[in-house]
Amino acid sequence: MAEVRERWEIGGGRGDPDAILQRIREEEEAGEAERFEGRGRLKVFFGYAAGVGKTFAMLTEAHHVQDEGVDVAVGYVEPHTRADTLALLDGLEVLPVKSVKHRNVALREFDLDAALKRRPQVVLVDELAHTNAPGCRHRKRYQDVEELLRAGIDVYTTVNVQHLEGLNDKIASVTAVAPSERIPDRVFDAADSVEVVDLEPADLIKRLRSGKIYAPERIGSALSHFFSRSNLAALREIALRRAADRLTRASAATVPHAAGGEDVLVLVTADAAAPRVIRAAAGMAEAFGGSCTALVVESGGEGVEGRSKGDAALARSIALAEEMGAHIVTLTGDDPVQPVALYAAAAGIRRIVVPSMPGRIGLLGCGDVASRLMRAAPEAMVTAVPAVDAPSVLERLRTHASFRLTASDVFRALLAIAVATALGEVAWLASPTPSIILMTYLLVALLLATRADGFLYAVLVALGSVVAYNFFFTAPRYTFHAYSLSAPIIFAFLLIGTLGASSLAIRLKRQATTAARRAYRTEVLLESSREFQAVVSLGACLETAAAQVVKILDRPVVMYQVDGAAHGGLLPPRVFDVPGSGGGDAEKLDLAAPGEMAVASWVAANGEAAGATTDTLREARCLYLPIRSKDRVFGVAGLVMEQGDDDFGSFERNLLVALLDECGQEAEALALASERKNLAVKAEKEALRSNLLRAISHDLRTPLTSISGDADMLLASGDVLDEAQRKRLTSDIHEDANWLINLVENLLSVTRLDDGDVEVSRAPELVSDVLADALRHVSRFVSEHRLTVEIEDEFLLAQMDGRLIVQVVVNLLNNAIAYTPAGSSIRLTAHRERSASGDRVVVAVADDGPGIPLAEQARVFDLFYHGGRVGTGCEDGEGGDARRGMGLGLSLCRSILRAHGSDIVLRDAYPHGCVFSFALPAAELREEAPVGVVEEGSADVER
Repeated sequence: MAEVRERWEIGGGRGDPDAILQRIREEEEAGEAERFEGRGRLKVFFGYAAGVGKTFAMLTEAHHVQDEGVDVAVGYVEPHTRADTLALLDGLEVLPVKSVKHRNVALREFDLDAALKRRPQVVLVDELAHTNAPGCRHRKRYQDVEELLRAGIDVYTTVNVQHLEGLNDKIASVTAVAPSERIPDRVFDAADSVEVVDLEPADLIKRLRSGKIYAPERIGSALSHFFSRSNLAALREIALRRAADRLTRASAATVPHAAGGEDVLVLVTADAAAPRVIRAAAGMAEAFGGSCTALVVESGGEGVEGRSKGDAALARSIALAEEMGAHIVTLTGDDPVQPVALYAAAAGIRRIVVPSMPGRIGLLGCGDVASRLMRAAPEAMVTAVPAVDAPSVLERLRTHASFRLTASDVFRALLAIAVATALGEVAWLASPTPSIILMTYLLVALLLATRADGFLYAVLVALGSVVAYNFFFTAPRYTFHAYSLSAPIIFAFLLIGTLGASSLAIRLKRQATTAARRAYRTEVLLESSREFQAVVSLGACLETAAAQVVKILDRPVVMYQVDGAAHGGLLPPRVFDVPGSGGGDAEKLDLAAPGEMAVASWVAANGEAAGATTDTLREARCLYLPIRSKDRVFGVAGLVMEQGDDDFGSFERNLLVALLDECGQEAEALALASERKNLAVKAEKEALRSNLLRAISHDLRTPLTSISGDADMLLASGDVLDEAQRKRLTSDIHEDANWLINLVENLLSVTRLDDGDVEVSRAPELVSDVLADALRHVSRFVSEHRLTVEIEDEFLLAQMDGRLIVQVVVNLLNNAIAYTPAGSSIRLTAHRERSASGDRVVVAVADDGPGIPLAEQARVFDLFYHGGRVGTGCEDGEGGDARRGMGLGLSLCRSILRAHGSDIVLRDAYPHGCVFSFALPAAELREEAPVGVVEEGSADVER
């Protein structure tokens, strides 16, 4: 492809179009652009004029892929009068078109929703550059195609070379016709495949004469204008070159820009010639292998209230620059030369493209923008694009915001002249000195200039001051004659001085306004950044963004949050009204209207703006913008647009974009943090699962083997074993079976508590009854220890789930029995504590065993952790055997107590041993009972 470009660009020759066409086909067959996962493929049938056979080739290709088993449907084919083309529709499924009524005329349009619902593998959509009728979802058909591609549907389409945005100026210069329907070059360049449909110009003219392209009454006009032989030859050449360039751009897009690439800076204005300048800059950036930056210079004194009529044209220019792939930067200033020069120097850009137009309008301006920019940035290469349709100086004066004639400025100018004249009359009576009168005019004009809106005030007050001074204070007085030889010099001094002083005062005022706006923007962004850093949930993040948007735009905002559980659905909207409006603005919104919700859902699904002021679903009441990261949408912000409100200023738009981008980044950070937390939880659960499987495989094997061996001995022994031996074997089987039962109970309890399936039913319970129930289920090895039970009040009540607390006490007692030597003392106590937060019942299990080393105390409540030696609580906690365990009991105790809103506490006992205790809220207290001593079983139990 580089060779093809050399033939066209270096040699200066015209080359052979047929050879280029063959080369393009070879490149297309050699490899195609890589397909994005989940995204459909786009194939474009590309021609240089109507009638070359694009639709015919598209339908023929559709038959071929259908014969290969591909599901093909015709979404829309232009109803041509060509019989051979229409005959190709036979055998293909044709989807119904959408009938849209516009100006009492029924128009046939492509039905996007029908295609998405049918969802074939390939959809045929003719005329890619077509503009849809009002009432369709998108303004342009290429946007319909982009939505089909996002849905994973392949699309075949057709387009002519004159409909490419980047070639608009070149085509207009060749054919003297500027096509009104255009598509961005990015759509064409991003196509997975482009098939050039070519036909010799002579054959195309022959087809036109035979009536196969246009109706007979249009043939003569077409032949003498667009379809002239010279036009067709030039268009064919441009189409082939553009197809070749597409392949070069596609290959260049897969690698970073070369180190020698040069960036281009273009000045974007509201003039009608701005599109031509933008296209030229984008072409230069492409040719030099760099990026394009579009710089918008706003007048510092313009706010939302004082937007000019040129804002709509400026918005269109900005939209075009974005379509051409430019990065938009907005600065403020009265004269664009200085901001452009400073930004180019700061960004290191050496190529600047500006329109060929006059610069700053006014007496202080000298030279056009290009010449003054060359002086301000001598190291840059400035290109001035000639604007054939550029406005005249008078038109620029009428439309320029600074030179707009307002009633307030006229009133201030007349007031300044009147006040200065009155003060001059007083000064003349006191001392008829001309210098004092002149200073009076200068001073009054300067004072009122600080409240003026535009520079026309300076012009009016300067001219008016000269006229008034001549009439009232020049001899002969009260006439417009001046006999003094110095009068012209005085008039010139007064005119220049008043004009200069007023202009400088107005400029200082506008610069102060600009500084205030910059400070406001910085403060808003800093405040937003601080508030975003403090949020902990997606809902709070969106709420913060909505509050800041309301503050910036002073209009209601509707905020939708994407429901992750509903696979991209939206939660019910929240309205954030303007403070002080009393909810009146929000009441104007019909949030129940299915249309508004549908637009927000579309934005969430597609990640693109829609609604009012856009080309998609523009009949909506609000402008809907996605709050997103690179590949995920977190919410949708709906900005309420007033009737007839085309857009807000670019300053506010930049603030809005920056704010929503920051919100999307914060939302992504929260989502990543949540995903990391979930991954950590999953990893922890996986580790627990592995530990559990290892523990079960080891610890269950021993009791099961023992039960199986004892049972085999009982079955095979016959009468060999005496009664004592049989009783011992039966007791061992019973003991091992109970151990397994208690182990399984603990496992099930831990699982239910971790999953949140256990409901804690707290009610007043007698602590003595709960402890007595626990003592009935304690391990039989308790007889080897001295167990003491102390309850300060027999009628002591506590709020608890008695069933679960019994299991806690059993586990704590069995843990003490398992890890203390035989003969050790174990104390089970319960008493009431009074505190500022309320009375509590404290239950404790203490022992005088070896204790737990300090390094292990923090780990004894972990699942499956074993201390590995005798010592209270050193770790076990199963509810069964006192000599073995899986490390579940203490973890289960902590889970149960935390479900009660409490926790378990471990501390060392004096002089050795340890104490496990927990507290529960006390219920009604009764009269204290005396403490006695009672024997229970073979263990000594005190009461």
